[in-house]
Amino acid sequence: MNSTTLTSPSIRSIDFINSSIMFIHLDNDRTFIVPLDKFPAIQKLSKDQKSDFEIIDGNHLSFLTIDEVYSINELIGI
Repeated sequence: MNSTTLTSPSIRSIDFINSSIMFIHLDNDRTFIVPLDKFPAIQKLSKDQKSDFEIIDGNHLSFLTIDEVYSINELIGI
């Protein structure tokens, strides 16, 4: 009997193209487009504040100037 362990993709990096769109790049070479109107706390950050983030365990994203931690599933709408 074969058993397969499924692993979730991890966040590799993020990018912003403007104040309303964030790209989340995963380690499986997929990229998700995240509309920031669903995440107003992130949308309100300045360009410098948006660059001050950390990826936690590959599955969570935290911006150092706000007190929220976002899961990958929350960000991509799962």
